Amino acid sequence: MVKEIVVQTRRLARAQVQLARTELRADARTEAKVAGGLGIAAVGAVITVTLLLVTAAFALALVMPGWAAGLIVSGVVALAAGIVAGLSWHRRIRKPLQHSRQEMQQNIRIARERFA
Repeated sequence: MVKEIVVQTRRLARAQVQLARTELRADARTEAKVAGGLGIAAVGAVITVTLLLVTAAFALALVMPGWAAGLIVSGVVALAAGIVAGLSWHRRIRKPLQHSRQEMQQNIRIARERFA
């Protein structure tokens, strides 16, 4: 009986480690995509700010002071970059290894019930 418990415990531990590895790989891929999205958003924001500030500021400077035109264009670009960053941040993983943790807690509960 004890030998069987030890064998089952080892199998369970191996299965838990494998589940954690699989889940960690998936989590890492998702986080890499999020980081890539944030990087692309940052590059796009820099390029957009440069082009729009020059173009729009020149256009708006025809009807208002140049400094006011620059502030308006900068605000619009900052808002767009903030939206892209917020969307990417929203996709991040909030609870890493969630399935592995749930499985481990369930297995601990079952083991306690068996040996109690």
